[in-house]
Amino acid sequence: MDLEAAYAESDLDRARLLDTLMGSRGDILIYRPQLQHYAVLFGDLDAASHVAVFVPGVGDGTNLCEDWIPGALNLYEEAESTVVVMWKGYDNPVDVLAAAEGAIECDEHLMTAGSDLVAFVESLGLSPEQTLTIVAHSFGSIVTGTALADFDLKVTDVVVAGSPGMTVDELRQLHVTDMHFFSEQAPGDAVAELGIFGASPASPQFGGTRMEVNAPDHPEVAAHSHYLDKGSEALENIADVVTGHYDDVRRHQSSLAEVVGGFVTWALQLPCVPVRMAGRHYRGPGFRLITNACRVVDFGATQTGNLVCEAIDHSERALVCLGRRIGAVPAPDVAEGPPA
Repeated sequence: MDLEAAYAESDLDRARLLDTLMGSRGDILIYRPQLQHYAVLFGDLDAASHVAVFVPGVGDGTNLCEDWIPGALNLYEEAESTVVVMWKGYDNPVDVLAAAEGAIECDEHLMTAGSDLVAFVESLGLSPEQTLTIVAHSFGSIVTGTALADFDLKVTDVVVAGSPGMTVDELRQLHVTDMHFFSEQAPGDAVAELGIFGASPASPQFGGTRMEVNAPDHPEVAAHSHYLDKGSEALENIADVVTGHYDDVRRHQSSLAEVVGGFVTWALQLPCVPVRMAGRHYRGPGFRLITNACRVVDFGATQTGNLVCEAIDHSERALVCLGRRIGAVPAPDVAEGPPA
């Protein structure tokens, strides 16, 4: 009925969205178009050994058509004996920066979103034999962080990609062990580098396993919305986590520059940790000021860490280049290609 009405009203954007939903080959579990809430199931829930709930970030019908449903389908096709549920059942801000600016409103929405995610997962009625992995992208990782930290969401594994933070400063606050927490961050992902919603899940100090997103002979993941691209190393690693093939996961090897930059970020954020922990559920006078002050510190610390990382990286490259010029460092073998 809605699709017929969209065509009758020449509302092409809404018609495209509904065509995408109906043509996705999935079962629509949540349909609240007035709120832009949707959930779509791909596969047979009763027959699957593994369940992945994909929690996307901010966006609208365009994101649903171009990124979220195609990404969920890619994961469904890549992971064996797995069903994938794309769940976007929460009210999202216009973008991540708007969420950070409206601290009180964002926190209220986050609490509701986190609670709703837990309720939705429980409504699936999974058996004890089935594994459950939350795959969260961008702002979806913030919602997932709230569900884990504040509502004790029960999961087997957690994967976050392109995360600007999960509202906590270290992994233990999420009640997930480091063996079952995985993160991905593409080079130059500006959203993941914002550092305004707690510590970066991809940093060595946070804990867990950071997975590689790019590998030779794979499509390059170089942007914020491409972690679930077909054929990518990022997608293959996520599928290995979902199916429990942990030994097949290709782990990211942190460079010296990344380790030092992460340590600088952690050290600069450290003074705010007790303030954030004490004020996590505080909503009294001065709450907005305290919250935004902590986010300013987080942002400054993250950007400083990024600058330090870039400076060390450029210095290393300059030293290597100089060493090659004077013959102290051998040139790479062109036939063997660049170093991994």
